[in-house]
Amino acid sequence: MIQSAPMKYSKSLLLYQEEPAYGLPLKIILPIVPVILLGSAIYLQITGEEAGAIVLTGESLLVAFIFWMVFPRKYRVYEDHLSVALGGPLSVNIGFDRIVSIEVTSRTAFTTNFVTRAARTYVLITRRRGISIAITPKSYDSFVQNANLALSEWRRTRSSSQGGRNT
Repeated sequence: MIQSAPMKYSKSLLLYQEEPAYGLPLKIILPIVPVILLGSAIYLQITGEEAGAIVLTGESLLVAFIFWMVFPRKYRVYEDHLSVALGGPLSVNIGFDRIVSIEVTSRTAFTTNFVTRAARTYVLITRRRGISIAITPKSYDSFVQNANLALSEWRRTRSSSQGGRNT
């Protein structure tokens, strides 16, 4: 079985970018959990529990780091793929060759969630194989419109270039 090389997306042209819409509960939880852990560490330090204070300080830093790394910063549409930019150098890239559809939906589905607010509707990126991806950009319609435009243009150019090879 011949496997194709993984697609390189670094030189793709960025066509559209949208920030995630963070809901109020997440805006509260993200900073408060590390702050509570750090406050508890300070309390333990004051009461003489130095080992516990060190452990809780480390835990608060670890929790803050995990939150920073896993929550989306941007949803991006490139000329040949979609990208969910996470903290630091991390991102999830989905090539157009792996996408079936991109739509706003309210149906319940088993997905990999990069949602940042509790919402009845979300943007669903249905993949050919694997689990679909759910995201919540600030403007659902604008993101879906731009993503579907890029996807259809990619499909059009790909089918015309493959048609040219066969003749």
